[in-house]
Amino acid sequence: MTIESIIIGVILIFIQLFALRIIKWLPMKEQKILSLSGGVAIAYVFVYILPSMHEEQDKLGGTLAIDSELYFLGLIGLIVYYSVYKFAKSTKAQKMNQNAAYFVQATFFAIYTFMVSYIVFSSDVHSGEALFYGLAIGLHFICISYHIGKENEDIHHQYGRFLFAIATLIGALAGSMGPTTGLFVHSIIAFSSGAMIFNVISKELPEEDYAHLPTFLLASLLYSLILLTLKTVFNW
Repeated sequence: MTIESIIIGVILIFIQLFALRIIKWLPMKEQKILSLSGGVAIAYVFVYILPSMHEEQDKLGGTLAIDSELYFLGLIGLIVYYSVYKFAKSTKAQKMNQNAAYFVQATFFAIYTFMVSYIVFSSDVHSGEALFYGLAIGLHFICISYHIGKENEDIHHQYGRFLFAIATLIGALAGSMGPTTGLFVHSIIAFSSGAMIFNVISKELPEEDYAHLPTFLLASLLYSLILLTLKTVFNW
């Protein structure tokens, strides 16, 4: 585990523990913070995550059946987290005990947090590259924790934030010590990529009545341009 990995790990765990407070502490308005996060996250998905998944599928070549397995797993990831989202909004969830409904949703997102953390810490990136990608994941985690915790702030403060922090820690340790390539890792990347695409689109793209469009556009375009430039110059 590198110094950069330790720094990123500490920051991500801190974010999971204090996401709701971080948004309150920052001088920017909540509207701009979420639009900033959404802009960076959507750029990260389309400029880094999707090309990475394509690259992993190419590495598998013809060793599997139909040469599209990872894309299918990405679709499954998107479907699973869309189902969780629909459940949270359903009348059935509203009729459930509030704590039980929260923990169903939080458990799925703790698994998601574990997978994203595993990918971040198992990937062979160092120094500026790791910190640059860590910025996108950190902003993404702030929004995920915020959206899950804002309507259940008490239970999230007592239990949920620690669940997410522990999932992040376990994912970081497993990613640092576990395999960095192979079908298992490729599958996690594909499944979590589909989940990330849905989470970004459903939770971080600015809604019509709750967005700061200039912040979103500036963040997405600027992050994309910087990322493309750095990938070209340093062959990231």
